Amino acid sequence: MKRISLSLLFACVLATANAQDNPRITSMDLSATEIAHYMAPGWNLGNTLEAGNNANNFTNNGGLSAETSWQSATTTQALIDLLKEKGFKSVRIPCAWVMGHITDKTTMAIDNDWMQRVKDIIDYCIKDNMYVVINDHWDGGWIEYDGFTTGADVSAKKEQLRLLWTNIANALKDYDERVIFAGLNEPGVGGKSPEASGSKLSDLTTFTSRLIDYEQVFIDAVRATGGNNAKRILVVQGPNVNSADTYNYFDATKLTDSADGRLMVEFHFYDPYQFCQMESDASWGKAYYYWGTNTPGNDADHTVKANSMEKNLKTAMQNLKTKFVDAGFPVVMGEYGAIHRSMSSVTNGSQAKHDASRQYWYQFATSQAMIHGFIPFVWDNNSSSNNTMKVFDRATCTVYDQYDLDGITTGYAAGKTSYDNIYPEPSTTSGIHDVSTQAADASADVYDLQGRVVRKKVSNLNNISLPKGLYIYKGEKVTM
Repeated sequence: MKRISLSLLFACVLATANAQDNPRITSMDLSATEIAHYMAPGWNLGNTLEAGNNANNFTNNGGLSAETSWQSATTTQALIDLLKEKGFKSVRIPCAWVMGHITDKTTMAIDNDWMQRVKDIIDYCIKDNMYVVINDHWDGGWIEYDGFTTGADVSAKKEQLRLLWTNIANALKDYDERVIFAGLNEPGVGGKSPEASGSKLSDLTTFTSRLIDYEQVFIDAVRATGGNNAKRILVVQGPNVNSADTYNYFDATKLTDSADGRLMVEFHFYDPYQFCQMESDASWGKAYYYWGTNTPGNDADHTVKANSMEKNLKTAMQNLKTKFVDAGFPVVMGEYGAIHRSMSSVTNGSQAKHDASRQYWYQFATSQAMIHGFIPFVWDNNSSSNNTMKVFDRATCTVYDQYDLDGITTGYAAGKTSYDNIYPEPSTTSGIHDVSTQAADASADVYDLQGRVVRKKVSNLNNISLPKGLYIYKGEKVTM
């Protein structure tokens, strides 16, 4: 057992804090619940690195131009700086790999230039001390759709997934805890018609069992690469990333992980669909333009009945909190948003009421996410067309939709206290007293370097057994 000067420890702590704009504990030893404290709110770099054409699946034909194939702006440091300025702490970077960036299908090797572009954008975020979530997005449907059809070759898909995530993890293994991996995006949602690749599994029990199998492959592949990846935070998705399906069918405890407490669970939130995504009236129902009291007064058919809807949404969120957050699995609300409509073409439409309704929805969704311990990532597709979800104009690095942003920031503030109660700031060495304040024979707690008590009321370190490492005891740093 060796004792190390506490003044040296304090000097190291201060140097770390001074090197960062937003001081935080920096360690791969932080658990998912500890990391969650720092991550809210989040933003999606949508329609960007996940863009392309599924005709390019398992080829290298996508190229760097894929970044601007679904929207027109190249991602810059200035954009990430703007996000930080506006209070965002995390960036989710949806990524395509198979859809045009594979140089060898046999080994699932990734194009070096594409991987470097991914790293460039990660580095923009790290420079601003932001957290980053990297995933395998829709990616041409190679697994998120094709892997969940009745005719899928599951063994082959598992091996491709293992190879792909082995390559991604090796390429990014030197990044610290601020880079987080998410295995999939929306498994089972959208894409090719069932006739094109076999019928999609409709039995959610069977579907979820297969999903668990794929996600286990993802976890094992990342952990096997070692280094920082041995403890990196990983995100797994519920079936269809739907709140009800995730609550009713998904059991995160069925996943095994060699790193304890390092998993988060993801769902997406576009509820109610008629307000958030439905572009026009259909035979089965109306699109919703307004929320609650934010109505022109003459269009009840296009107005959400707020009281009952909000009660239902709160119940759905509470279910997820109880099942996952309370069990130690932080929840990532990986996407959420409501379309901005131009009301000029709507009979007797009110743009002001629609804008106010949308702002209220963002406030409600963000605050409820925070209150229930979900890390909210707003979807932003950088499209200026009607029915867009766009918060920032990337070309000019300005706010595009102040209503949406105000809703997010107001909702964040409203839910922050509850969120911090669920995910308190990880302990530092505060509360560890100078050695002179304790009698030499007094008992004292033993702390790890995150300030967590690992042994209570110890009078002699020689009488206890601890794993090899560094600890704090009676105001001094000791090795065991």
